[in-house]
Formats: sequence, C-alpha cells, structure tokens
Amino acid sequence: MFRKKVIDMRIAMALMENNGMDSRVHPHFGHVEFMGVYDTSTKDLSIVGVKPTQGCSPIASLEGLKVDTIYTFGMGMRAISLCRGSGIKLKTGRFGTVKEVVANLEKLEDLNESCGH
Repeated sequence: MFRKKVIDMRIAMALMENNGMDSRVHPHFGHVEFMGVYDTSTKDLSIVGVKPTQGCSPIASLEGLKVDTIYTFGMGMRAISLCRGSGIKLKTGRFGTVKEVVANLEKLEDLNESCGH
C-alpha cells in the first residue's frame, strides 16, 4: 500500500476573507486584509489580520509565524525579493481556497515570475 508523502511546511496564503478552510485565496498577494498560515505538521490554520500601513507588502504580518512557504497567484518583484531574501519559498497553482491548496500541496508549482508590480 502506498502512503501519501507528507510535506512539512508552514504555508501562508493571502486571503479574501476570514472563512477558515473555505477562505478564498486572493488573486494578488498585496492589498489584502487577511493572511492564512497552515501548518502541515499540526494541521492548524491561523488567520491573521494584515496591518493596514503595509501597502502592497503584507509580508511583515508573517513575522514570528515561522512561515517557510507562500502560495499566491501573483506577487510583485519587491515582495518576491523580500521573500527570497528571507529564505521563503514561493508557490503557485490553480487552487482557489485554503482547503484546495492544502489538499494539493504536492501539486504546487514554483512561482518564478512577478506579476509586473
């Protein structure tokens, strides 16, 4: 019998609302009110508010949360540089809710390009 490979990570997602596992992933990383952080080891989801003074870079809201991966549909070059400089991996895909992202961790792709911001 084959077992699904467990991927250990703390993955953050920019969210459109605070609706638990059914929260929708925001189409762009910046200008969001909520960030979700899912821990694959404990299977816990934390949703935190984004500080309004951050503009298009909610990365500061993740400080202290030990995030090692961010899932997003798009991210500007400044945010990409900040993440890479902090050792945070960037992932993307076609999954629109936290639940879908978590169910498809092994299918996430590397985010290699900025969205042009």
